[in-house]
Amino acid sequence: MKRFPALSSRNLLRIAVVLFGLSLYQLVTDGEINWHRQLLDKFAGEQAPGASGLGVAVESLEAAGAAREGQNPTHFDLTGRVVRVADGDTLSLLDADNTQHKIRFYGIDAPERDQPHGARAGEVLASLVSGKRLGVVVVEEDDYGRKVGTVYADGRNINLHMVQQGHAWWYQYFARQEHALEAAEREARSAQRGLWAAPDPTPPWDWRRQQRLRKSK
Repeated sequence: MKRFPALSSRNLLRIAVVLFGLSLYQLVTDGEINWHRQLLDKFAGEQAPGASGLGVAVESLEAAGAAREGQNPTHFDLTGRVVRVADGDTLSLLDADNTQHKIRFYGIDAPERDQPHGARAGEVLASLVSGKRLGVVVVEEDDYGRKVGTVYADGRNINLHMVQQGHAWWYQYFARQEHALEAAEREARSAQRGLWAAPDPTPPWDWRRQQRLRKSK
């Protein structure tokens, strides 16, 4: 087995300083720290199909994503009724134990409330889920304690529907493997549905960055 030389305390300190600086820079510019995800994405992309370890895990995640978007699951990680719709990609759900969960929709990013089409996206989501019992397939928990997942109502994949109808972007930075969302956005763009009726809509991640820069001046 190939052995790597041990790192000295000074080198470890240098690495820690660099990583801290990178994290601080991303927090200020993007509002979140995600360099580690970028690194994992890059590493995963270099793995050959069928490889062991992380390569297999990535393939499994892609297969799971296809199942989430192409079929209705037989099991949900969370079920409950909607108590609040915050915007076009976030809602609060109350489960049978009266525990409230904040849900961030996986793989999509809707316009912010204060940007064009933001209010409309929230209204559309509310019309799709209000008064209904939802099922959620949870993918992860984000840094804000929200459950990130795919939401179903009346057998419909709401994440996919929001993108298909032009009320949200495919959030490819965090969901590169979700090809159904990619195709849905392409279809909505072509048909100029929803937000795509505007000539050059600003993605919400760019909008958030612009707002942070404006506030910092």
